[in-house]
Amino acid sequence: MIPEKLIILLFAVLGNATWADADVVEVRNAGPVDLAPFVCTDITRSTMISRACYNEAKRSAVIEVRSTYRQFCDMPKATFDALLNAPSMGQFYLKQIRGKPSGQSYACPHPS
Repeated sequence: MIPEKLIILLFAVLGNATWADADVVEVRNAGPVDLAPFVCTDITRSTMISRACYNEAKRSAVIEVRSTYRQFCDMPKATFDALLNAPSMGQFYLKQIRGKPSGQSYACPHPS
């Protein structure tokens, strides 16, 4: 039988754990990305975007689009905030983030 104090300690430790502590996601064309340094928002008002994460220090975003995580680099915070506040997040994403010409895109360099 497990001592009662051990059970209480186990619940205390697990109770303080958050998903962000162990949130590593598979990003298309980038592999595993640890979301610990990102601030993430779960999206419920879009049929296209279900999660959006931003790392202000690196100006990097990870956005879950139709169950696939995609990473975007050198994205201004204002653009990320505009995505979150857009009347249609999907349309904003398609036009302002994914639809930019290659010279102006938020494409991340591929790891070599």
